[in-house]
Amino acid sequence: MRWCAPGFDEALRGLTGALLETIWPGPPPGYAHVTPPRPMRTVLRGTWRGPHGVCDVVVKWQRPDRLPDRVSRRVRGGKGPREGEVLRALAEAGVPVPRPLAYEDERCDVLVTLHEADLAPMPPAEAATPSDIEAVATLLARAHAAGLRHRDLHAKNLALCAGWPMLVDLGGARVGDPLDEDGRCRELARLVHGLLGDTRRTQRLRALIAYEAARGHETPRAGARAVANRVEALARHVRRRYRRGRDRRARRTGKHFEQLRSDAVPRGARFRDTTDDTWWARAEAWLWHRPEDATPLKTGADVLRTDDVVLKYHGPVAPGRLPRPLRAFRCAFALMNRGIAVPLPHLAAAKDDGSGVYAAAYVDAPDLHTCVAAGDVDAGLLRRLGRALRLMHDAEVTHRDLKAPNLLVAPDGTFPVVDLEGVRIRRGPVRLARRARDLMRLDASLDLPEAVRREVLVGYYDVLPRPRVAYDAFVARVAALTAKKRGPSGQAR
Repeated sequence: MRWCAPGFDEALRGLTGALLETIWPGPPPGYAHVTPPRPMRTVLRGTWRGPHGVCDVVVKWQRPDRLPDRVSRRVRGGKGPREGEVLRALAEAGVPVPRPLAYEDERCDVLVTLHEADLAPMPPAEAATPSDIEAVATLLARAHAAGLRHRDLHAKNLALCAGWPMLVDLGGARVGDPLDEDGRCRELARLVHGLLGDTRRTQRLRALIAYEAARGHETPRAGARAVANRVEALARHVRRRYRRGRDRRARRTGKHFEQLRSDAVPRGARFRDTTDDTWWARAEAWLWHRPEDATPLKTGADVLRTDDVVLKYHGPVAPGRLPRPLRAFRCAFALMNRGIAVPLPHLAAAKDDGSGVYAAAYVDAPDLHTCVAAGDVDAGLLRRLGRALRLMHDAEVTHRDLKAPNLLVAPDGTFPVVDLEGVRIRRGPVRLARRARDLMRLDASLDLPEAVRREVLVGYYDVLPRPRVAYDAFVARVAALTAKKRGPSGQAR
């Protein structure tokens, strides 16, 4: 498929000829990279001469490098023409989008749009004003009326152009018949997940009211309340699928991680995407020989520090079970995907019997147990800790060994989790009994008076929506479990 705006045929032929002669990742003459080049897609910026003079353009160059992508291109056509058709349909419907100038998938798969000089990033949802929310809602209402199904709507795919929102990336979008009520709810769920996931429910309801008003609903508040619960339920489903997809990245070989095996490391080693080739040699060296210049960090445990890396050695596991270093590597990235602070993981390597080493970045911060012993703990810190634990549970993560020595007190106000042995990634909402057991384990490890320790539960309970149990009953349940854990002596454990 090939299409070109009047007067740009010669410029398109020159571009495709230059791209065919270009050796990736270098850009063709006269163009520069807008974003770092990726094997499948490169975004370039250059100039074209058209009927009205010289103009700045943005070129999206697609290169299918995997077999499923090549088959999809042959069956469905190139990604450039598909996105170009969406842009043309939305522009005809009056939806603010970049103006398409040309696209084709005959010689190479490209899409060319006019460069918008006044683009600015969207403000965070927490800092958005009512006028910003109303403008985005109006934009999406017009787009949905035109039949848009975006499927990848998040903050990076929206931008401000001269102070008004604009859809700037429509690679996964499709345009068809106007959306019915089910389709609108699904698209609004993606909106809640991608743009408003970290905001309060009242702000999300305000956005739905603005959306219904932009659609021309006679009573927008009543219309928003009628679909709010369904949209929230669909948004939780979208969020769960998104997290599971991110979790699977650390399990497979791809552009994000590498899995390597050798005679020295039969069970394989995992590396994150920003490490270099020297980490393979480090994995073999650390796996078979503990560094002599390393400093022990814990007594009775194989936890060492060398330079700015913390090494933790694990013993063998039963046949057929996943080695603990590889499991810690997966859990660390799952927690990062959910916004939970952990030291940045570097590698995990395992021998044939399942024993191995897990390496993560060293965080120069004391643990919570040390802060309690030094008297550097106040009510505000404990309430922030309670809110952090609440967000962890709301992200469907539990920790069976959530005690003070396993939590750091970082200078940026976060509480990184440094021991991932007890971490479990749940496949559904965490039950109240499980939450109480996690909080009991932390409460039993704090050597503080009961009235001071209760500040953790105050911060935990203060996050909306609150647990479906009265505060006094919630505190009493945790206190009973803590008393059983501490025993008759009442000492911290």
